[in-house]
Amino acid sequence: MSGSDTALLGDAPALPEQVALQLRERILSGVLRPGTFLRPDRLAVELGVSPTPVREALQALRADDMVRALPRRGFVVAPLERGDVADLFAVQARMTGELAARAAASLDAAGLATLREKAAQVDALIADGAPGDLAEAERRFHATLNRAAGARKLAWLVGRAAHYLPPRFYTDREAWRTATVAAHRTLLDALASGDADTARAAMEGHVLDGRDLLVAHLEAVGFWDDDR
Repeated sequence: MSGSDTALLGDAPALPEQVALQLRERILSGVLRPGTFLRPDRLAVELGVSPTPVREALQALRADDMVRALPRRGFVVAPLERGDVADLFAVQARMTGELAARAAASLDAAGLATLREKAAQVDALIADGAPGDLAEAERRFHATLNRAAGARKLAWLVGRAAHYLPPRFYTDREAWRTATVAAHRTLLDALASGDADTARAAMEGHVLDGRDLLVAHLEAVGFWDDDR
């Protein structure tokens, strides 16, 4: 783990969720490879927390099929195949595309103004080069859009599926930042005009751009070399 990764997390709320988020992003971005052992006591020392939230985080990751528990040996990173990555992004793209299409049919002027404000915050952070804040700003933009669709259960499912995507992986990549600004503009224009088909296509394309960047990265670092 890098120096930034091992910074103390402190006593922030929902500490197990914070630990799970860090570990999930490392797994999905290839820092932690399938088969890597994750020992709670060692992780607790590295993260500067007690073992309890680490164990809770690992149990949550186990429920998400990100890690597996081995009797008397701890936890190990679960396999992640090319097809798994493609499936995860395909599901996310389909669901978020549906939410965007529904929002285009129902969004009012106040809702659109709020989304434009959220998008402007993302644009400003991209211009300023603040990757940590950018991931959170992008999450807020999409969460606001998903709620605007008026489909609470579908939006909840999207939030759950998003756990399998590593948002902070993208924020320091120029290709993603450029594509994000363009995708948001197309999406907002479609929402403003009530064009559900264009909104759906823009959102699906935005998600699948992320898939292509992640797969290219995993291939570059030899994530699947042992499969050949």
